[in-house]
Amino acid sequence: METESNNRKRRIYVRLTDKEFTTLESRCKNTTCRSISDYVRYCIFSRPITTITRDASADEAITQMSNLNRELNAVGSNFNQLVRKVNATSQAAEIKGLFLLFENQKKAMFSKIDEVKEQLQKLSERWLQ
Repeated sequence: METESNNRKRRIYVRLTDKEFTTLESRCKNTTCRSISDYVRYCIFSRPITTITRDASADEAITQMSNLNRELNAVGSNFNQLVRKVNATSQAAEIKGLFLLFENQKKAMFSKIDEVKEQLQKLSERWLQ
């Protein structure tokens, strides 16, 4: 243990309030540590520390999903407007034109839904690795 103490050349400085220091002292006195330094070393090195890392690829996927969600909402809004017009119209020629628009919007909506499914699949594959 002596050789270990002699090799300690590095210092760190931590500022504490009076209350924090009093708490530290009282906790130290309830242990077998000879000094506050020993107690702090024990606290730092004896307990496991959990670290959290942030996955940048997940951030990118979430951004893409957010953009797809916005586009899907816009397509859905257009789709709802067409359905309202069809329900409010009684003329056959106008209904035929609205059904063509309806089909175009339906194709766009299903295309966006497929994109969302693909992105979700990619995200789940990354997440499970």
